[in-house]
Amino acid sequence: MRSRPGSAKPILSTAVPSTVCCLKFLPRKGLAPRFWFENMHLLEGRHHIVVPCSPGVAQFLIRELRQLKMPIIEERATSITTKGVFADALKLNLNLRTGQRVLWRLGSFKASDPDQLYDKLMPLPWENLIAADGYFSVTSVVDNPTIRDNRFANLRVKDAIVDRIRRVCGRRPDSGPRRDRLVFYLFWQQDDVKIYLDTSGPTLAQRDYRLDPGKAPLRETLAAALIMASGWNGSKNFINPMCGSGTLVIEAALLAQNRIPGLLRQEYSFQSLVGFKNMDLLEMRAAALRKARPDRKMRLIASDIDPAMVKVAQENAERAGVADVIEFITCDFAETPIPEGGGVLICNPEYGHRLGDEEELKATYSRLGDFLKQKATGYEAFIFSGNRRLLKEIGLRVDRRWAFDNGGIACDLDAYPLYKGSREPGKEK
Repeated sequence: MRSRPGSAKPILSTAVPSTVCCLKFLPRKGLAPRFWFENMHLLEGRHHIVVPCSPGVAQFLIRELRQLKMPIIEERATSITTKGVFADALKLNLNLRTGQRVLWRLGSFKASDPDQLYDKLMPLPWENLIAADGYFSVTSVVDNPTIRDNRFANLRVKDAIVDRIRRVCGRRPDSGPRRDRLVFYLFWQQDDVKIYLDTSGPTLAQRDYRLDPGKAPLRETLAAALIMASGWNGSKNFINPMCGSGTLVIEAALLAQNRIPGLLRQEYSFQSLVGFKNMDLLEMRAAALRKARPDRKMRLIASDIDPAMVKVAQENAERAGVADVIEFITCDFAETPIPEGGGVLICNPEYGHRLGDEEELKATYSRLGDFLKQKATGYEAFIFSGNRRLLKEIGLRVDRRWAFDNGGIACDLDAYPLYKGSREPGKEK
């Protein structure tokens, strides 16, 4: 039994055969709101927090973390590591627009084989995370000479957790492949082991507003990164031809109104933790809602030639709570209205990998370039595509380019400043 410094009260006891102990854990003084857990030894103190992201998105994720006052501990191409208390992990889940999930490091240790892995994991107080009648899953990334199939490593982690809870509680939780409850991540590199709690569950790209994703959908996290790359901050117009299911314009509206993704999504993995009180989540959402800015004067215009897709986009916007600030229009992209005042025009045309044919799309890209030159002067245009050959058909010089990945396809976001009277059709750099 361990005791908190300066207190006679135990913070961990293995003698009580119950999933709910009588003590409550409270993060450091000054943190608000309070997150009440029962005897959460594994969640005390400051831990490393890893936030995975898609290729090309890391720089925008770092920007978000810094805005949230989180330190940058390690930068990788597809993940950023920060550090904080458990309340910070919950804050990241609700606030991040570009991160895929939030992984809370439970611990790290050395293990050279599956038996050592089991022996190191089994003594941890898993009963303070998982209810005896609960459910959890395990996933892993393993590079260890004793493991030929990651499923065996996953099984040893499950065995350690189940055996510990059965010993303490007299019952055992269920486990399987579902990712909608508690998920534990094992990272095992040679003999270095790190074990994480996935506090998110389903990817944070799932905002709960896009029930119908449409054809060749753009992930919400990637759409948010594209908007951040454009530099658009809600002060000027936002034009989105070929809007499809509306992901880009909806994410822009949420950003402009300072509405965090956590106001939309209803379920996270951390809600399955033993003793978690949903009232804390409601308090965080209420505080975020008070910071929203619904009265923006810029115009957001989205168009698509397919009336069925415009209907889908409108319904998605209604679920996101931003339908009243977006003007949806059914028309060919070349007929999209462009209001005075300038701003950002961004679109994600088909690029031949999953939809359409490349030869047929050449004419579309050429027409898109003509539309930009003739109707969008005073704006900055951004075209997101996975086909550089087609991008050349735009006929404008590329000012900046960002590389991304969209569903395993290497894509570029090309920027074209369309200053009045200062652009001639030309070749890209």
